[in-house]
Amino acid sequence: MQIYLKLLVFIVLFLVIFSLFTFFMSIFPSKIITDLTPSDLGLKYEEVTFKSADGIKLSGWFIPHNKTKATIIVMHGYPADKANLLGIAEFLAKEFNVFLFDFRSFGKSEGKYTTAGSLERNDLLGAIKYLEKEKNMTKVGLYGFSLGGAVALMTNHSNVKAIVTDSAYAKLSHMVEHMYRIFFVFKYPLTYLTKIYGILFLKINIDDASPVENIKNINVPILLIHAEKDSQIPV
Repeated sequence: MQIYLKLLVFIVLFLVIFSLFTFFMSIFPSKIITDLTPSDLGLKYEEVTFKSADGIKLSGWFIPHNKTKATIIVMHGYPADKANLLGIAEFLAKEFNVFLFDFRSFGKSEGKYTTAGSLERNDLLGAIKYLEKEKNMTKVGLYGFSLGGAVALMTNHSNVKAIVTDSAYAKLSHMVEHMYRIFFVFKYPLTYLTKIYGILFLKINIDDASPVENIKNINVPILLIHAEKDSQIPV
């Protein structure tokens, strides 16, 4: 009986320590700053800074198009930076203004940690406000990859007229379960512990980061792109 008790204590301690370690590794990913700018692709641009809706200073690039006021906001994935999607920006810049920015704690933006979508909605709201106030642009389209796609589907704003997402997750809690999938039945307590850490340390509930729920409230055209063999975010 004592052996089983020790085994149980060991399993519980392992789950707590391992999930806590993984949690902090996830919210403090390595900084990636790609040595590439729009000018490397022959695009004229402005380097700008603006604030998220909750006051975090963010870094962005505005690529102007002289013949339209329509602007596409391009949002990168996790972990990456705005330069990661310059290929998409180059394609879109032929017909639109393009605005790229680094999410909080990524690239050249400020911010102590990432929440993988929960608070990043404030970053997108800040970008939309910047375009409206500083550029007088209220006709906005969203293109988001992975994390960026999830943020696009969770952020409601009257200036947004269309949304395109590539490899967005459906629920952040599902992503946590997927991350722990190799632990089989233990993935459930690990996911639960991660939820507890989010509430304790970040004051967020990962269940609230749910594009599949918020998409019901979106009344603009949406294009969802995904791949059946995506190993990071299951279709």
